[in-house]
Amino acid sequence: MKCVKMNGEYYQILVDKFIFTVKKSLRYTENGTWVEVENGHLRVGVTDFLQKRGGDVVYIELPKVSSTVKRADEIVQIETIKTVSTIISPVEGRIVEVNSSLQNKPEAINEDPYGKGWLVIISPSNLQKELSQLLTAERYFEWMKIELDEEMEKSKKELGGFD
Repeated sequence: MKCVKMNGEYYQILVDKFIFTVKKSLRYTENGTWVEVENGHLRVGVTDFLQKRGGDVVYIELPKVSSTVKRADEIVQIETIKTVSTIISPVEGRIVEVNSSLQNKPEAINEDPYGKGWLVIISPSNLQKELSQLLTAERYFEWMKIELDEEMEKSKKELGGFD
């Protein structure tokens, strides 16, 4: 069962008992990260879709402040009850801040992925170029719906066609 809502700040889709949310004001990657522009810097976090698929976060390893990163560099390790995931940088630049509160409360990623669960702030090497390479919320939402459809089809096949 799927139900799509597009209201206020978010696009939302209900699949089975899960609501997947995409914040309209952000930019995204297909790797499950979001980016928000703040005073020429980019706040980076993981999407609601990625955190729900990964499970409850139990540990996080953050990068060092002042590290330089290239687009697609590994920047964060997140350990969940299901797996260990590597988060890659959505942009090129220098890390100017990390969300050190996640060391003591990594579950904030699950509780508030678009707010208190942010990961790092990056000073981009070229703001406009970096933003142009990211997906709009609408495009990410469409991509996410396709991913969810494919997962549902795969699950149905694994269950022998039963819903």
